[in-house]
Amino acid sequence: MKKKIFTLLLFLGTGLVLKAQTPEFWTLEQCLEHAMEQNLQLKISRNTHQKSVYDHRQSAWEMAPSVSGFANSNLNFQRSTNQDYQIETGTSYNVNYGIGASLNLFAGFTAHNNMAARRFFKLAINEATKLSEYLLELEITTMYSNVLYQKTLVDVVREQLELSILEAERIAATIDAGQLEPVAQNEINAVVSGDRLVLNRAENNYKLLKLQLAHALEITDVKNFEISDAYFESAIPRKVDTDIDSIYFITSLIYPAVQQREYEMEYYGKMLQVSKGTYSPTLSMNGGYTSGFYSTDKQESGKETSFSTQFDKYRNPYLGLSLNIPLLLGRQRDFQTKKSRIDLENAMISLEIQKKQLLREIEEAVFKLDAFFMEYKSAIDNLVFTEKSYETNLEKFRLGLINTTDFMTAQNQYALAKSDVLLARYSWLVQKRTLEVFYVLNK
Repeated sequence: MKKKIFTLLLFLGTGLVLKAQTPEFWTLEQCLEHAMEQNLQLKISRNTHQKSVYDHRQSAWEMAPSVSGFANSNLNFQRSTNQDYQIETGTSYNVNYGIGASLNLFAGFTAHNNMAARRFFKLAINEATKLSEYLLELEITTMYSNVLYQKTLVDVVREQLELSILEAERIAATIDAGQLEPVAQNEINAVVSGDRLVLNRAENNYKLLKLQLAHALEITDVKNFEISDAYFESAIPRKVDTDIDSIYFITSLIYPAVQQREYEMEYYGKMLQVSKGTYSPTLSMNGGYTSGFYSTDKQESGKETSFSTQFDKYRNPYLGLSLNIPLLLGRQRDFQTKKSRIDLENAMISLEIQKKQLLREIEEAVFKLDAFFMEYKSAIDNLVFTEKSYETNLEKFRLGLINTTDFMTAQNQYALAKSDVLLARYSWLVQKRTLEVFYVLNK
């Protein structure tokens, strides 16, 4: 019985170990979703946006009345002034307390314009956060594609090594049959060792790129981290109809960088109105309810008057208006207004620069998409002819019509042609994804 239990526990333990060591394959969408949740810089951007939300709410509450309570107490040991403003001797104390409120009735609409400015600032920060998300998505997509490209390249190089090994085995058999000189074995061994070196380098590059991707995703279990080519497997480069003017027109209305500059321009426009508002008089209303308690307030019997009696006796509700007319503040308002105008002008220029940059980026992105498609077509054609050339040179090498150097050259050209096809394919896919993420492009 104990032996059966031990065997069962051993089986379960082995199953758990195997399950823990099974690589976890991540799709591109899973990587992007994980990055959006775990990226630390993106968390800072979102916190900055949340802070701007609080600033906007705070600016709205600044227009509400301010209400505060107060209380103060004095203890006098010798001479003091009582509630009737008469001199008293001896120890005495008094307490004054109350509640007050104030409300700004008019201040050149500075509070309203400041609240509007905070709103546009909040919107600008939100667009900056969106842009950070787009940039992160592009970064992860590019790194993901590079890992897949290197992974596929490893398969190509490994296949090339296997072919070289098979050829080395065939030559060894031919030498044993007396049909070739033993020196041929050394030559093909050089080919095999060279292919093995290329494979080692490709595998190391693949591991390094995968490690960098895992770090970008904040993944700690790098050993069990693998990626899936689900997004790229079925995607084949094709001709995409693009119209730069229509793409720019639609994209400029929603592109985060452009929207951010527009909101910043609105923000500085409102801040200019705030600066102009400081020229106007300010009108505020204040009111309150106060009372006090004095130890010098005595009854005829000599006892202190009760708290409730003194509350009614000294209570003082009040209401007032305050008018402030600024006359001279060392030209502080003048210089602030001039600086605000410069800020607004710079914001308008920045918006114009961003729109021009957007148009240039779209033109370059469309050009690259078409260029990578043409490169892919050329690489496919080159692969067809290079493969035929490799097969021909392989047959010549087996017949002894060419030397090892010529065979290695044909083999390297064949491997390079495969690599060019992979590079053009993944470059086109990343470029198309870039257009889909940043710009309005029919997918």
